[in-house]
Amino acid sequence: MNFLVTALQKLPVVVLLVLSALSVTTGDFFAKYWSLHTKNVFYVFAIAGYIGSAIFYIPSLLKKGLVVTSILWSVLSIIGFLAVGLLIFKETLSLRETMGVIFGIISLIILSF
Repeated sequence: MNFLVTALQKLPVVVLLVLSALSVTTGDFFAKYWSLHTKNVFYVFAIAGYIGSAIFYIPSLLKKGLVVTSILWSVLSIIGFLAVGLLIFKETLSLRETMGVIFGIISLIILSF
């Protein structure tokens, strides 16, 4: 395990967070797909995506604080969740939900400064 953490620690924090956000987004994609088709393989892929997210996220804490990394991860993940939900699964948001997402992202960006 130390080898993996040492290797990942060489990557910039932004790269670790992007990889983590992509992994959790992949996990959510398969979780949603599982909810539509309920096949065990999609459930396993979802769990693997969530585990992958942790593998990339945890080493980022060695370089930056929890607050900064979690906010950046949240913004990146939200963008991924929106892309999967809106573009792939054709979900729609009401005006209230859209405004909530926009204000939520803005608030996270403000907190990161």
